[in-house]
Amino acid sequence: MKRLYRVREDRRFREIRQQGRAYSSDVLVLCVLANDLPYSRFGFAVNSRIGNAVTRNRIKRRLREAMRTRMGSIAGGWDII
Repeated sequence: MKRLYRVREDRRFREIRQQGRAYSSDVLVLCVLANDLPYSRFGFAVNSRIGNAVTRNRIKRRLREAMRTRMGSIAGGWDII
């Protein structure tokens, strides 16, 4: 996934978590907040309780790839973590 489509700033992560709407399942929590951009951005965080750093990074890589292949079907204008 290109850097343009990523949420990278800690400040923005906190803003999305505090002001956004959250959706959850047994294995994933999705927080969504509107942005003023013509495209959506994505950020991933994996809790340190999940394995070691290698495992967490592998999970994030797989999530990024899953989102990259589905970018066309996701409406623009959202920040999703």
